[in-house]
Amino acid sequence: MAQADRGAVPPYGPPIQEAIAKGDLAKMKQLAAEAEQHLQQAGDVSAALEYLKIEIAKHEHKGKK
Repeated sequence: MAQADRGAVPPYGPPIQEAIAKGDLAKMKQLAAEAEQHLQQAGDVSAALEYLKIEIAKHEHKGKK
């Protein structure tokens, strides 16, 4: 699975839920390894998102003047 302009789709959500529901230990381990790798590459996404929200708010505020 891949998106055209954003690279690989992060291994979360439905694939993880499906592996857990099926009790597929091998798939769960594979997805855990992929998720760990994704987190190492992505860095602190939640901090970046908070910063992005702050910048959006600043720009929206400037537009209202």
